[in-house]
Amino acid sequence: MLIKDVSIMEDGRLLRDVNIAIDGSRISGVGSGVADESGDGVVIEGSGMLAIPGLVNAHTHLAMTLFRGYADDMELLPWLEEKIWPLEAKLTAEDIHWGVKLGCLEMIRSGITCYNDMYYFMDETARATKEMGLRAVLSGVLFDMRPDLIEDAEPFIRRWKNDDLIIPAVGPHAVYTCSEETLSRALELAERHEVMLHIHLSETRSEVESFEKNCGKSPVEYLDSLGFLSDRVIAAHCVWLSERDISIIAERGVNVAHCSISNHKLASGIAPLDRLARAGANICLGTDGASSNNSINLFQEMKTTAIAQKCAHSRPDLFGAGEVWKMATENAYAAFGLDLGLRAGALADLSLIDLRKPWFFPLTEENIVSHLVYSAQGGVDTTIVGGRVLMEGGFIPGEEEILDRAQQQFGDLVAR
Repeated sequence: MLIKDVSIMEDGRLLRDVNIAIDGSRISGVGSGVADESGDGVVIEGSGMLAIPGLVNAHTHLAMTLFRGYADDMELLPWLEEKIWPLEAKLTAEDIHWGVKLGCLEMIRSGITCYNDMYYFMDETARATKEMGLRAVLSGVLFDMRPDLIEDAEPFIRRWKNDDLIIPAVGPHAVYTCSEETLSRALELAERHEVMLHIHLSETRSEVESFEKNCGKSPVEYLDSLGFLSDRVIAAHCVWLSERDISIIAERGVNVAHCSISNHKLASGIAPLDRLARAGANICLGTDGASSNNSINLFQEMKTTAIAQKCAHSRPDLFGAGEVWKMATENAYAAFGLDLGLRAGALADLSLIDLRKPWFFPLTEENIVSHLVYSAQGGVDTTIVGGRVLMEGGFIPGEEEILDRAQQQFGDLVAR
């Protein structure tokens, strides 16, 4: 496959008329004189397009796209206890299948090629994701109140460990829903199979204050006392952190999945990204679920992250476009061990964005990253994962069926 005469970004500047050759699942060459040596004869015209490496959604609950708009404008705990958990108790594998596919449609249309998920029915999530062609790091959620989920964690890892698109992980929900025994089992399992740990951490003030009152330690300090924290951990939210918490996160190499829009919508707070960044923590971006965002779109997340941090600190120079762009790309690649990027040898996960959209004008060689972070409102034309074209010219095969079935599943779910 050859993507011909496309633009790319190099050191934050626009570089035009570049060819990208793809052979199998990987990029075989990038440059003005690169030719297609795969022999498949596939040529995608890239003129007027910008090729970007795949974006990574570092924290979501994808099947919750079925809950989009179902329970808005509530605080986190009442939202969970009164709305979300009762509805989740009715979920079936069929609901998950179509909810995941609906979420995949949205991600494909917004340039996300890989996502990190924690939820229920993860085998069904994995199957639906593979059918859609996306890459995913998947962990079944673990709670003390559901010992069956804990028992299935290792079999799930064994079933998917060598898959080309699915990366199994372990997902203890949070310190307030998992006992020390459950957390220790999750850690031992992750270390034995050399997989990631995915956990919600210090999301709300009340969560942290209650835990400190009962345990005498912050959630971060508690996890550290168990030996839980390392670069194997993806910690979602991390809104309410002390200076000691931040030092621990940075020293242990914990990867932070920042979910700006969800945190703001639920009034959970504004995460101390400036202090995390100064301490050297690796910060990635997640959307959280569509029930609390309500979109699965990292372009929205990038803009909100940048402007919220600037406003919170009265510092317009904080978190420039280039730094935030790295959170959705390079930082996430490092967190999840993904061999991605627009270079020879990397996995062929990328998107083409139509630059002939009003929000990209006026366009110069220097302002392309600014436009992507602050003004992009869409325009993803083509998305490719592992050398497979998932969308071209804005067309995704089977989209209408997915939309219709997702609508039907939601109606069936709330009627149960």
